[in-house]
Amino acid sequence: MRLNIFFLILGMGIVTFLTRISPMVVLTRWALPEKIKRGLEYIPLSILSSIVFPLFFFNGEGEIEIQLHPLLSSFPVFLFAWKVKSLWGSVLLGMLIYWGLGLIF
Repeated sequence: MRLNIFFLILGMGIVTFLTRISPMVVLTRWALPEKIKRGLEYIPLSILSSIVFPLFFFNGEGEIEIQLHPLLSSFPVFLFAWKVKSLWGSVLLGMLIYWGLGLIF
């Protein structure tokens, strides 16, 4: 049984390594067109949106329902992050506001 787990972990490590190293190897040899570079800039935003959107608009059972607590705590954090541009400050403020709203609601 332990040998199976070892090979499973080894296989997962190899797959993870190959999927991360292959774009670096391929993309370092070519100069990307400007349109593709601009398009790649939207990937972090789209990933963050796909993570956050379900937290705001779906309950734990997958049904559409506005989650007021996370939605209310996101507005001041968004404004703070936009003005101050501090990642750690935004994280700390978000946690404080979320916990504070948890005490109220």
